[in-house]
Amino acid sequence: MRLRAARLSLGWSLADFEIHSAGSITAVAMGSYERGTRALSITKLLTICDIFQISLIHILAPVQELTSVDSSRRHIYDLRALQGLPPTAEKSHLLAYIHQIIRERGDWKGAVVSLRATDIQNLGLIFAASQEIEIHSYQAWLGEQGISLMKN
Repeated sequence: MRLRAARLSLGWSLADFEIHSAGSITAVAMGSYERGTRALSITKLLTICDIFQISLIHILAPVQELTSVDSSRRHIYDLRALQGLPPTAEKSHLLAYIHQIIRERGDWKGAVVSLRATDIQNLGLIFAASQEIEIHSYQAWLGEQGISLMKN
């Protein structure tokens, strides 16, 4: 089920997945993996995770390890809206930070990303310390962007 959820979160059909895999995994095979009707080797699973840009832990970890007990301190951002912003140092720093979080935590879900309160504190420090950034307050910059789906 997580394979299908990861694919759908990207808005991909099975045919789209086959295209993104450069034909290394056919749409028929991927559908079979998703339904659990075909054995999936670790090599293929790693290939799929690479295509989805998610970590293996996202696919294999028990559900309770992937969910947070306290989600009230999370900040959720619309990645598509963020990508659509004009190029700025602020956008560049935020995207670099978010992509690192995605790689480390494997919490890629497609169109949105959830950042922890500590991430927001870290971004505040990055914005304050960077000489490239015009607005040195992360929260002030964020408020002007319209990418936050939930603020605390």
